[in-house]
Amino acid sequence: MQIDQNMLKRLLAMDDRQLGQMIGRIASESGIDPALLNIDPNSISSIREALGSATDADLEQFNSIYEAYRQNRRS
Repeated sequence: MQIDQNMLKRLLAMDDRQLGQMIGRIASESGIDPALLNIDPNSISSIREALGSATDADLEQFNSIYEAYRQNRRS
């Protein structure tokens, strides 16, 4: 999964329930129990704020970290 500005716009266009489900799905696919994230309305608000202010450099860093994590998980 690569997150770019277009993907970011699609994520931010989701309602809170959809965004929460997407975060849960990403966590689950990464081997993280979504229940451990304790996603609530305040969390979604904070996540939206962080995503809304993400720069291209932030997205590049996220994608690099995410890919490294996935590769380590496969090993």
